[in-house]
Amino acid sequence: MKDPVTGKSVIQVLGTSSNAGKSTVTLAICRFLSRKGYRVAPFKSMNMSLNSVAIEGGYEIPRSQWLQAFAASTPPLKEMSAILLKPEGKNGSQVIVNGKSMGVMSIDEYYRYLVGNGKKVVKDSLDFLCDRFDVVVAEGAGSPAEINLMDRDVANIYVSTIYNTPAILVGDIERGGVFASLFGTMEIMPRSDLVKGMVINKMRGSKSLLNDGIEKIERMTGIPVLGILPYVDGVFLPGEDSQDYDCNKLENRKICLIRYPKMENYSDTDPFIIYGLGYHNVSASNINDLDIAETIILPGSKNVESDLKYIIDSGIVEKLNFARKRGVTIVGICGGYQMLGKIISDPEKNQIRSGRIEGLGFLDLTTEYSREKIVDSVEYYLEYWGIPGSPKGKGYEIHYGTVFSNEKLHLLNIGGRREGAVSPDGKIIGTNVHGIFENRDFIHYITGEKVPDVNYSEELMRRVDIITNSFIENMDMSYIERLVK
Repeated sequence: MKDPVTGKSVIQVLGTSSNAGKSTVTLAICRFLSRKGYRVAPFKSMNMSLNSVAIEGGYEIPRSQWLQAFAASTPPLKEMSAILLKPEGKNGSQVIVNGKSMGVMSIDEYYRYLVGNGKKVVKDSLDFLCDRFDVVVAEGAGSPAEINLMDRDVANIYVSTIYNTPAILVGDIERGGVFASLFGTMEIMPRSDLVKGMVINKMRGSKSLLNDGIEKIERMTGIPVLGILPYVDGVFLPGEDSQDYDCNKLENRKICLIRYPKMENYSDTDPFIIYGLGYHNVSASNINDLDIAETIILPGSKNVESDLKYIIDSGIVEKLNFARKRGVTIVGICGGYQMLGKIISDPEKNQIRSGRIEGLGFLDLTTEYSREKIVDSVEYYLEYWGIPGSPKGKGYEIHYGTVFSNEKLHLLNIGGRREGAVSPDGKIIGTNVHGIFENRDFIHYITGEKVPDVNYSEELMRRVDIITNSFIENMDMSYIERLVK
């Protein structure tokens, strides 16, 4: 249903709450329309997530929009994420607009920015995509019925009101009260007239149990229920935030991930699930599990100073020292890489309040922070001689700080630039490159386990197709396609 004046085609996916299934429904619609031959772009006007990815041009967008672009078979663009918030605790949030950081803002500073600039940023981004694609599938955030936020809510129905384009409202039956949630949201939200269909998500039982309720909710709202989506179990896809990684989908206690409080870029561990190896989360409550680990991973961190303190105060540091003595392979990614060094300094005290902290000392390197944030997509080959064949790969860097390594062995070669560090015995490895675990040769080296001969992107798309096929089988797809024509 294009805007009759501008010809712009947008369909928005709203939810009665967070985690109602907006991201998944948006992904499935993107994939369906792409299969039908449409040029499709995902869009989210405002997102809050620590799980982001660097794309071409040195821009940063949420992993969820990256995955939706992947499903749509289109390169990810910075305009697909108008505003991204990366929480930094009591200090506020880092605000990223169209892929570039504007620094850390307090909640009051951010709200002032949103009131003064939010609508223009969102509309400009949406217009950019509408001018280049046949259809834009826009995902909302949280609920469109947050009455305390309506004066500054640019994430939900505002997007549909720009060109009076249709929206779909998704309710999560697993939470209970799905009909009340759908009806209440419709009653409270502004411009509910733009909602043209409702979806009930995560149904585990017989759909026939809902027949009476569907008849009544359609009569009460005047809006059709387009389908009931079953709960799809056993199909792992990259998640949007930490809640998606609270429980492992595949346990493997030989591969342990240190889950510190400020961990970010959770999707670095996705390949361990996609390749069928699994891993095990370790935090302060189960540090003894490190005693049987054969591979230990220190992931990225939003606050290296506090996460390093957590490692020390919890006793994890003693377990790491013991693991080092017994020859365990320890890998640090980004913030975890910095922790493996001797010193982390911050002359301007932007990230580290004291200006200088000691690292774990497993690698002979230092890190120095500056105000500049490094964001870049990279292509590399594994330079370390212990991994035969110099296999190539792609990844990205998102970090503050420059690493100065005295180690003779480096891990990667990126366009002639040596990156990363490897200890003389090959057991301690660090790199700033996210996505390194997608490289099967690297995973095999650090774990010793056989990695299936599976193309990561192809396997990821196969999983997207499983979700999409389930969506198509349970939805009125002809109605959805009419909404975008």
